[in-house]
Amino acid sequence: MRVFAVFFHPGLNFTAVGGAEKRFLEILKVWDSKVTATIAESSPRLVPTSCSHCEAIEIRSPVSASGKGLFSIYLEWALWVTKACLLCPSLIRRKRYDVILAPNNTLPNLLVAYFLHILSKLPLIVIVHHFDFPYVDEPANLASAYNVYRKTDFGSPVALIKALTFFTMLALTRRSAGCIAVSNFTARFLLRNGVSHDKIHVSGNGVDINVIEQFKADEKSNDGVFVGRIGREKGIFDLIKIWKQLTSHKPDSRLAIIGTGPDALKLKEMVEDSNMSSNVMLKGSCSDSELYTQMKASKVFLFPSRFEGWGLAVGEALACGLPVVCYSIPALREIFGECSSVFFIPVGDTGRFAEAVEKILSEDNLCELEATSKEYAKHLSWETVALNDLQIIMTMSQY
Repeated sequence: MRVFAVFFHPGLNFTAVGGAEKRFLEILKVWDSKVTATIAESSPRLVPTSCSHCEAIEIRSPVSASGKGLFSIYLEWALWVTKACLLCPSLIRRKRYDVILAPNNTLPNLLVAYFLHILSKLPLIVIVHHFDFPYVDEPANLASAYNVYRKTDFGSPVALIKALTFFTMLALTRRSAGCIAVSNFTARFLLRNGVSHDKIHVSGNGVDINVIEQFKADEKSNDGVFVGRIGREKGIFDLIKIWKQLTSHKPDSRLAIIGTGPDALKLKEMVEDSNMSSNVMLKGSCSDSELYTQMKASKVFLFPSRFEGWGLAVGEALACGLPVVCYSIPALREIFGECSSVFFIPVGDTGRFAEAVEKILSEDNLCELEATSKEYAKHLSWETVALNDLQIIMTMSQY
C-alpha cells in the first residue's frame, strides 16, 4: 500500500514532540515492512532515516516564529501551509498512491491534506486525536467553542481565532473518507458534530514499554513531575497553584516540569512571583533518555490538562511506575478509569488536587502503586494500534 502523509508538527518553540507526533512515529515503525510512505514533513525532521519504506521530504516554513507570540506562530504555520500546497502537488504526481493521510487533525495538516485530496481524487483519512471541547451531549457551536477557550483563560482575540479554527477543522474532517479516533470519547464527539457513523473507527494509542524500561533513576529526587506542552489548556497555571498549596504543608517538595510551549515565559514569571523557584524546576525540552529518567526519579505524576483525546503522557507515566493525579475529563476517565493508581479530581479544583498529591506522598504504598501502574501499562501496545490503523485505512480507502 502506498500512502502520502502530510505530517505538520509545531517547532520546539511551541512544543516538544507531542502525543500525535509520537503516535505517528510509532505506527511508522510497525508499518515499515507493510506500507510505502511518502511524508511531507515540517521542520525539524522527526521521521527517522532508519524507516526504510518511508521517504520523508522536509518542508521548511519561510519564516521562524522562535521566541515570539501566538500570532507570529500562527503566521509561521500559515506560510508553511502555503509552501506545502505549492510543493506537494508535484510530489504526489511522481508515484501512484492509494490514500492521503493526515496523522493529526490540526488545521495545517488538514488544509494541505484536503487540498491534495481535491487535486488527486484520492481518499483522505484523518487520525483524530481530539478537539478542544469537553462535551458530547450537544453539538458544538461557535459561541460554545469561544466560551470554552475563554474559560481556559485565552484572551478574546485568540479565543475567537481558536473557535474559528475549531470549526474549520471540523468541516474538513467531515469531508474526509474516514476518521480514526483515538478514543470512544473522540468518536462520540465526531458523531455528535456531523461526521457520519460509517466514517468513524476507533483505534487507540500505545506505550513502548521496552524503551521506557531501559532507563533507570538512582533516587526519587522529585516529588512530582509534569510532562506536556506548556500551554494553559494543559492546566499549567493550575499546576503552580496546586504546588503552592502543597508546599504550604510540605515546604521542601520539588516539582519537575518538562516541556516547552507558548506559555513558557508566563509560567516562569508565575513561578518567580509565587516565590517557588526552589520548589519548581522548569526543565524545558528533554531527550527521551532525560525525560524517562526524570519521570522515574519522581514519586507522582500531575496532569491537570483540560482537553485530551487519549492522554499519552498518562500512559507513559504509568509505564514509568508512577501514580497519576489528573482532572476528571472524559477521555482520561475512559482510558484510565479502571486503573486504581490513577486519581481523578473535578476540573479546576486545585485544592482537592493538592490534597490528593499530598496523600500519595504521605503514604507508604508507593511500591504497590508502582506495580499497579506498570501492570496497567502492559496492555497498551503500539503494534496492536498500528495494525488496527492499517486495517482501517485499507478498508476505508477500498484498497
